[in-house]
Amino acid sequence: MGMIRKAYWSAMAAWHGRHERTLPWWPAERLAALQDRRARAIVAHAYATVPYYRDAMRSRNLRPADFRTAADLAKLPLVGGAELAAAPERFLSSAFVGQDTLLLDTTGTTGHYKQIRHDPNAVVAALAAGGRRRAVVASVPGPRRRGRSLVIVPPRGTNASVRDYHRAHLLTALIGRFEPDFLSFDRPFAELVAEVNRLEPDVIVTFGRFAGYLYRRALEAGIPIHAPRLIWYGGDAMAEADRRLIEEQHGVPVFSSYQSCEFLRIAFQCERRRGFHVCMDHVALRVVDEAGRDVAPGTPGEVVISNLVNRATVLLNYRLGDRVAVASEPCACGRTLPVLASLEGRSEDLLIRADGERMHESLVLRRLYGVRGLSNVEVVQQAPDRIDANMVIAPGADAAQSVAGLRIALAELLGHPAGLEVGVSVVDEIRAGPGGKFRAVTCRVPR
Repeated sequence: MGMIRKAYWSAMAAWHGRHERTLPWWPAERLAALQDRRARAIVAHAYATVPYYRDAMRSRNLRPADFRTAADLAKLPLVGGAELAAAPERFLSSAFVGQDTLLLDTTGTTGHYKQIRHDPNAVVAALAAGGRRRAVVASVPGPRRRGRSLVIVPPRGTNASVRDYHRAHLLTALIGRFEPDFLSFDRPFAELVAEVNRLEPDVIVTFGRFAGYLYRRALEAGIPIHAPRLIWYGGDAMAEADRRLIEEQHGVPVFSSYQSCEFLRIAFQCERRRGFHVCMDHVALRVVDEAGRDVAPGTPGEVVISNLVNRATVLLNYRLGDRVAVASEPCACGRTLPVLASLEGRSEDLLIRADGERMHESLVLRRLYGVRGLSNVEVVQQAPDRIDANMVIAPGADAAQSVAGLRIALAELLGHPAGLEVGVSVVDEIRAGPGGKFRAVTCRVPR
């Protein structure tokens, strides 16, 4: 890309960033007006250029004028990964066919292979919105060594694709302000630790399960590992036991963001870490029950998101598959952005007990990490009375006792004191799934 185009998109990134220091504290009415304005604009764009939404609106006798607020997006049909995977071209705006876009592909955790295209304006807007996270990082006390962040991710994942897009579209002077060091986590454990110790980053950014694995294994093996000023994870969950270990044993505070390939910016934690602030200028978010009806604040449900800034692959009223709950009260930090009180992971992360109730991953892992000698674990419920597990044994632990303890814990958790078939395999490591994410709990039992 020529220097003139790079200068243009760098200027656009700066333009998007002009309000980043103040926007999270804008009056609620001003934020709502911005969100409503962007909702109207994206609906008009979708009606004019996106086949799926044009057909959906016409079949419901809807026109762009029928959408005045972000809440009106609920008039559109609910869609999910299956529809996007089956016909990605129906969600792609005709204005961006064959045009310059950032192409991301993912199977997520649903198994549906999806391709999502983000237009350049959406990419630079997301880069600017990263200032919200950077402001939180800057507020965390602690020694600042090299002032750099280290991103530990797959070699060809989303982070690498976004980085390459930035390099191709933005001036080097601008990229240098934000671009972190990168480290591929497909390297051997000893090399990963050696690189972390060599670089001594202020901030480590990675997946939640991987951060837990890295620092837990180092502690178990007695290997010194650099303690950054903070760890920031996204893309998957972190076990509460791993969070406590990192914060209490290594003295490193842990923060998180909520994001996906479909929606580059969804929500982030502030200094208080009591919830996730929703980037309502980038997305419109609501929470629904299994029938698709909105639930009250404080009630967990499935998240439904509309992307208000991406005009390439347009996703409105999209079921991302995660379970969340909206907070009933604003955050004490003073930011006026809406808050997710809880982020419980995907619907498929809920195991089914013998009594039919579903048990969230956080409760499962809390019990399993209490098993003596268990270092890492991955469980898959194949049927109501059948569960398979891969487990990593800590150095020096009795493998037979650890396996027996895991069997007992799973039987207790699922309400099967007897009759639960548990298959346990002892492995050297838990391998990452699609996109580099480590999935600890999977339920394959149909709803």
